[in-house]
Amino acid sequence: MNLASLSFLLLIPFLWFTVDTGPVFDAYDPLISIKQENERLDNYAIQIKNYAGSRGLIAVYAEDEKSAASVKARARRAAKYLVKTRGVNPVRIMWRYEAACKRNLILLYLLDPDRPDPERDTKCMR
Repeated sequence: MNLASLSFLLLIPFLWFTVDTGPVFDAYDPLISIKQENERLDNYAIQIKNYAGSRGLIAVYAEDEKSAASVKARARRAAKYLVKTRGVNPVRIMWRYEAACKRNLILLYLLDPDRPDPERDTKCMR
């Protein structure tokens, strides 16, 4: 086998690259600044838009029921930012409230078109 053939074989995995459907694309505390969140969402939008058919899911956890309203509002704001500012097709982004948890948390999932949404985590990631 010559060097050119070997080089091509090494490139094959990159030619058939699929969306990373690992547990999460990103995770952060909703107490970060809007500017910091927007920087994360910018990267997220690029990934969603670059992979045909991929979908974004914003899953949110609240420390308690009292803080749930503000965490949900942050998720709605993030989804709106992705659609209105970053141009993500609204059918490709959704958000959902998971459960009350030990702390406030936002998870950004990048989902492959053929993979179902992750199951709802009602046990607070224990």
